[in-house]
Amino acid sequence: MRILTEISISKLLCLLALGSSTSSLSSPLQLQQHPISAAPFPPSTPSAASASLPSVRNETDNLIFASVSSLLQQWPNTLWRNGHTIVRGTIPVGTILYHARGDRYVPDVPEWTGTNVEHSYALCPSDCWMITLAVEEELNIVYFDGSSAAKSILGHLDTQDMLVWGKIRPEKCLNDEERLSFLCEWGAKYGLDAFVRMEPGFEVMICDFRKKMKKISILNIMGSTRSPRKDDLGQSTDLALAHRQRQITKGIPKESLENQTETHISGSPPAPFPSLHPCLPFPPGHPPPPPPRQPLPPHWQGPLRDQQSVHMELLLAAAWNNHNPGEIRVKLDYSRLVTFYDPTFTSLVKARKGLDRNHHRLLSLSPVDYHTALAQLDEDLSRPTTESSGIDWRSVLRTVTDRYGDRIWLLKDSLDRREQKGVNSTEVASHVRLQVFVMLMQYLIYGAVPPDDDPSSGGRDREWLEPITTHCASALTAGINPSKLTRSERLIKQSIDGVLHRICSTLTGVWADAFSVLNVPDEKVGKLLKGWSRSVNELVDWLDWPMWHTCRPACSEQMFCYIPTWPFGVPWEAVDPDSIDMTPRCIDRTNAVLHP
Repeated sequence: MRILTEISISKLLCLLALGSSTSSLSSPLQLQQHPISAAPFPPSTPSAASASLPSVRNETDNLIFASVSSLLQQWPNTLWRNGHTIVRGTIPVGTILYHARGDRYVPDVPEWTGTNVEHSYALCPSDCWMITLAVEEELNIVYFDGSSAAKSILGHLDTQDMLVWGKIRPEKCLNDEERLSFLCEWGAKYGLDAFVRMEPGFEVMICDFRKKMKKISILNIMGSTRSPRKDDLGQSTDLALAHRQRQITKGIPKESLENQTETHISGSPPAPFPSLHPCLPFPPGHPPPPPPRQPLPPHWQGPLRDQQSVHMELLLAAAWNNHNPGEIRVKLDYSRLVTFYDPTFTSLVKARKGLDRNHHRLLSLSPVDYHTALAQLDEDLSRPTTESSGIDWRSVLRTVTDRYGDRIWLLKDSLDRREQKGVNSTEVASHVRLQVFVMLMQYLIYGAVPPDDDPSSGGRDREWLEPITTHCASALTAGINPSKLTRSERLIKQSIDGVLHRICSTLTGVWADAFSVLNVPDEKVGKLLKGWSRSVNELVDWLDWPMWHTCRPACSEQMFCYIPTWPFGVPWEAVDPDSIDMTPRCIDRTNAVLHP
């Protein structure tokens, strides 16, 4: 598989995204942006009709839960690339950030930094200057979830595009400088200092390096070679990271950016790119030459690091934050959160019905829903910091996934094995009964059994199960006072309640039959197992928790579990997300060989 450089990936995506030209824009920011204060907005309270419908809740509670419980975690936000959630947060005093560039100067304009030095080093030109910075005063940030730093037309930038331009702008996929400039200008009234996004690792886009930041060092460090090397991530080139898009666009005349034509997205694939687009300072297929290589210092011995080493260590460093607790150098305020999975946004509920999560986009967001989202965001960013319940929502969410994640998967595995040759159905049923007993243990009230006159009627008479289901579904949130919650906290609680109700209903449904399964004739046990398996698999599909998407069997010590991570190992020239195989596979740490 041929590796694509970040700039060439972005180039291909833009080429595919653009169709015939429309009217030119004399000032994109002035004509296309929709700042939050531009107009009065409808109230941010949820629609009673949409919020109360069980069918809508069934289509959103799992998505809200999965999105919010995965914030700042590399693996789920790579697996489901199109972020839907915007969250207020902070970066604590003492946090170290890194910025790599081709000179010794601290940026005097909004620019990126990495939380991992491996991330920043991967973006070094051959003559590499590494600037190390420390946070001297707490940074106020906004975080965009998903693979929000990836340059693509597949939906990674949707939430940023909607905030900056009020619509999805695929022709702006390369315009990070313009995007960040607007975000910083917009965020100034809320006291925002930076914006956090993710690619292979998390980046902090700093608005002003002169504020709240202290320079620790500026070192001219040894760069890496740019020689091509074949591996299963792809084919690297001399352009791989030296000509990073953010540096390229800085050389484009401002009038070229302002005169870009707008492209409208439709359901059909984008038309072929007819001519050179102003966001690409070189013709298609003819990228600029690489910069001169850094001369080796006197008496240096041995080779430099090659690109394979740089890329693999970038991915390994990103994997440190794969799962909970994720990127701990960023602190999120769950009481100030806007998610487009909110059932209030009915236009999106309808649009994504039946679609895989990587097909979830904001293209169908209605004007009413758009303005409601902006009003919610304005309310969250303007509210005094003391106005929240104080509940640690991350720990509540994690309690759910810790308690049920492994156990539900093992229950599914036990039921899936029923069809293996030589398996005794009664033994499987007995094991399943014990597994469900364990999960429901604290809710199995003394005396909650089927009627005495028919102990085998558990599957027909469900009244005896109701207290079990009720206690199971409400145990984690029953003590929360809804009147003390903010809008986003109510939404999170609602999603937790919905997820727990679905889990507990499924488990008690199995328990209804499993309670007396050892007294059931052998010929009927197989039918029960089939029904349980169907219910549990439906639950797993509905929850779709990220820890279940992993390498099975686990990788050996010299390998790690990998899914295609922008910009590596994915055919980004495709316009169909389904063409990207996100099957987890083991990859060798030393030679980048992917294993089946």
